Amino acid sequence: MNDQPGKVKKTRVSVTLTKPYLDALDRLVQEGFYFTRGEAVIEGLRLVFRRHGLDPLKLLEAEG
Repeated sequence: MNDQPGKVKKTRVSVTLTKPYLDALDRLVQEGFYFTRGEAVIEGLRLVFRRHGLDPLKLLEAEG
């Protein structure tokens, strides 16, 4: 599945946010909670997955 062992393939996605969401996201970055918008979004996804009992890495292992 992956060209290099131990590497997970990345795919860019685009998300459209309303200004209040974008402003809040930028504030988290400006205040130093996250280095980038992407890092903050990924952390948000981790929280959603955890809330719903999903572990993306285990799903990846099951496919391989």
